[in-house]
Amino acid sequence: MVLALPALALATTLPDSCGKPKAALDVKTQKNPAAPVNSQPGKSTLVFVQRNSACLGCSVVRVGLDGAWAGANKGNSYFSVAVEPGDHHVCAWWDAPLARMESRIGLTDLESAPNRTYYFEVVVAKYGDSGAPFMKLKALSPDMGAFLASRSSLSIATPKTK
Repeated sequence: MVLALPALALATTLPDSCGKPKAALDVKTQKNPAAPVNSQPGKSTLVFVQRNSACLGCSVVRVGLDGAWAGANKGNSYFSVAVEPGDHHVCAWWDAPLARMESRIGLTDLESAPNRTYYFEVVVAKYGDSGAPFMKLKALSPDMGAFLASRSSLSIATPKTK
């Protein structure tokens, strides 16, 4: 029975804003990176900062934009991505097969403007007295986002090769 659980996780149907569940990413972190900056004139920069307080070893959260994976965070880390200004649909998915689906997915949308930076927080934590782990996604103020990113490692996600 336990051997079937990873297969169930891969068979998960995700919302359209996410990427494909079976796409594998290799995620590494780099300590003491430079602060994220909007380096592409005319584009919007989205920064995703992750904080963990639960579930060591299962802290990778993938972030999808408009139907494709944009990156992933591992542990207390951040990554940024430049996008065209306009309407975007954001998905954060924590691949934790033992957690309930609604506890491991976060969805939001954003109307981004050129030359602006937007921050999002991804939190992996334990919930109240039950101790059940969950993941949540929320928008942050630029000041708080920059502060949290400055205290985090840089996350670098690349597609896994077989």
